[in-house]
Amino acid sequence: MVGVLESWSGKILSVRRRNGELVEVPEEIVVAGKVVPPMPPPKRRGV
Repeated sequence: MVGVLESWSGKILSVRRRNGELVEVPEEIVVAGKVVPPMPPPKRRGV
């Protein structure tokens, strides 16, 4: 799953997916994490 970690409490991680859905994930099934920089703004065409 890819998303923004909103909270980590009581062995439950709350992750906000790109579509806005908030998903709760049990800590024991998480195997990896990575900081990913924000997406760059779209390039302007014809300028």
